[in-house]
Amino acid sequence: MNSLIYLAYGLPDLINEGIYSILSYQRLVQHAPVQILIYTDQPAEFQHVLGEQPHIHYPVVSPEQWQAWRGSRVYLLKIEVLKHAAKHYPGNLLFVDTDTIWQQDPAPVFQAISRGQRYMHVCEGVLAQGNYLSQKIYRHLHGKHWQVNGRTLTIDPDTKLYNSGVLGFPSQDAHALDSIKELGEQLYATYNKHIMEQLAFSMWFQTQAPIAEAAPYVLHYWNLKEIRPVLTQVVQRYASQGLDVLYKQLTQLNIAQLHQQELAYRNLPSWRRTLLKLQGRRWRLPAIDL
Repeated sequence: MNSLIYLAYGLPDLINEGIYSILSYQRLVQHAPVQILIYTDQPAEFQHVLGEQPHIHYPVVSPEQWQAWRGSRVYLLKIEVLKHAAKHYPGNLLFVDTDTIWQQDPAPVFQAISRGQRYMHVCEGVLAQGNYLSQKIYRHLHGKHWQVNGRTLTIDPDTKLYNSGVLGFPSQDAHALDSIKELGEQLYATYNKHIMEQLAFSMWFQTQAPIAEAAPYVLHYWNLKEIRPVLTQVVQRYASQGLDVLYKQLTQLNIAQLHQQELAYRNLPSWRRTLLKLQGRRWRLPAIDL
């Protein structure tokens, strides 16, 4: 069984992101859709828009279980979700963050996962040579060692960082999740930065085999939190007119283009960004006519 997995816990904004991502998948595939698992504490909000669809499932999770899964690190919540999915929905698992838009049919991804391939969204480069945060993390963690499940892991000059907005692997590999969680906890304890979860996945997966990138199949607009209120307005205004109308209105937001524009600004040298801010020309979400 192929399972496409979403996690929308806590923030209402995640619901509207998830709705758009699911619609983008459904409008793209030309074959029977895969099983979609939506792990959420607000299933009624999804169902209100998406309706009852036989291939969409909402695993039941109690408030107490959510809190236990969340623990002290909300970023590690997805590990517990993946463990649950692997146990109750065995097969080929493909987790995607809600702030994603499908661009190609992921059927080849599921086929590769069935052969044992592991996926993350995109390689963000060698940690030691990456952006400012990556290099800062490398300087702080380089030379340290972590013991996990009888193995010693370390950060070396060749360690690559992958974005965990997508995680794909066969359910029989789920035994690695406890080790990844333990590594993540140790990394957080060493240096409390939000990307330690994706660093833990990157480090552990790299010790097994090369990681494949899902980026050609799905856009991950992680840098565009400003679009969330706009998504909410679009869903509230057009959901009652049907999913086709809603999807059309969502696509007209041109999120992919906005994502690239903000990313180009973000990647400018720091002095250039500072100058633009002083000039009142920092990147801002343009006015969008709904």
